[in-house]
Amino acid sequence: MIRTAIFYVTLVLATIFFGAMAAVVALVGGGRVWMDRANRGWARSALAGAGVRVTVHGLEHLHPSGIQIIAANHQSYFDIWALIAGLPASVRFIAKQELANIPMLSVGMRSAGHVLIDRDRARSARETLREAGDRMQAEQLTLVLFPEGTRSRDGQLGRFRRGSFALALATPAPLVPAALDGGQRVYPPGAKRVRPGSITVRLGPAIQPEGAEPADRKTLLRRTRAAIEAMLPEGGSSGGASR
Repeated sequence: MIRTAIFYVTLVLATIFFGAMAAVVALVGGGRVWMDRANRGWARSALAGAGVRVTVHGLEHLHPSGIQIIAANHQSYFDIWALIAGLPASVRFIAKQELANIPMLSVGMRSAGHVLIDRDRARSARETLREAGDRMQAEQLTLVLFPEGTRSRDGQLGRFRRGSFALALATPAPLVPAALDGGQRVYPPGAKRVRPGSITVRLGPAIQPEGAEPADRKTLLRRTRAAIEAMLPEGGSSGGASR
């Protein structure tokens, strides 16, 4: 319980400090570098407060320009901090609007320029994705999405949502599959205690989307899911391929 208390105190203080820093950067036009510093400071503080280490393999698969989409499995809220802290890129997330109901997480994400999307309003979601794609190109961002749509309840790889790949098909940016392991042990869905531990991030070779037809989206989904599944311990598979 002591570790959990330390984590929450650290998270609150880090969110206030780095959230304010990000807000000031956005207000004065401080640029991507300072926004990245706010992002990484927030993420590293949260990880340190929880006693969580992050190890990354496959950094050579990231595009030199920094413009790319990363599709990752989702085990824990800590996946967000692990990717921000572990990747040498300007990482921003495309996440579900429901995160706005988690005060410390939503404040930090909104302040740092991450994208919260309302999946229940298709027109609004498409417009948000279009704007996110424009930002990715203009600001040389690495956008991260979780095709499962939510955290895995048991740590296994769940079904992928076809709609998650709309942005990948609408832009020329390469898609990099990422497999995260360890978050489910650190802080699984529904948990009340944080457990110190480690999260491993494995990046696979980039997949270049081809075409923009419904059949192409299904093919991209299957290729991405297979790549992530292959990088998880014991395949990490449960459930079907899509929905």
